[in-house]
Amino acid sequence: RGAWRAIPGVYELPLQEIWCGFRPGSRDNAPILGETEMPGFFIATGHYRNGILNTPVTAVYMAEAIVEGRPPEILVPFSPRRFDR
Repeated sequence: RGAWRAIPGVYELPLQEIWCGFRPGSRDNAPILGETEMPGFFIATGHYRNGILNTPVTAVYMAEAIVEGRPPEILVPFSPRRFDR
């Protein structure tokens, strides 16, 4: 319910994968950083055990992506859309 209140329409998005772990990781072992297919919805996850170390630099680049409306070049390889390929 909380997700629905925060992001109307979230239930209409296609479910692609379910995974649970103690530390958020991705299937290619790289963080997932950037805007999703839902315009204006950004995520920063998948750092695995290095999240605490990478949080400051992630915050700087994610803020730039959100404010500028496009990701800085350094974030492009970590786009959530890379899994669409």
